[in-house]
Amino acid sequence: MEKVTSNICKTKDIGTYGNLFGGVMLAWVDEAAGIYAMKKTGEKHMVTLRFGEVLFRKPVKVGDIVEFYCGNGKVGNSSFSFDIKAVVDGIDVFSTDCTLVALDSEGRPKTIDQK
Repeated sequence: MEKVTSNICKTKDIGTYGNLFGGVMLAWVDEAAGIYAMKKTGEKHMVTLRFGEVLFRKPVKVGDIVEFYCGNGKVGNSSFSFDIKAVVDGIDVFSTDCTLVALDSEGRPKTIDQK
């Protein structure tokens, strides 16, 4: 797995119990997934098709730096699937797998050019 990006958990990102909102984590994961898919496929326009089972393994607190790692990529005709996890201080706090699809200028799925 390779590191893709990082985010810091801020006060505005937490809920009543002092933990990172799940929806904020999902937004961060979606962004990291898009970055990874674009870098690995060379495609400029990738959209999320699906996330697999989403596991929130440990709470994230204010001040935690969340690092996102992706790997095990598989290129399909127009899709790219891979694993993604979030890590804080070396501990996995979130994991899932996902699939993104390459789109053409009209917003239709397009074949990924496998160089």
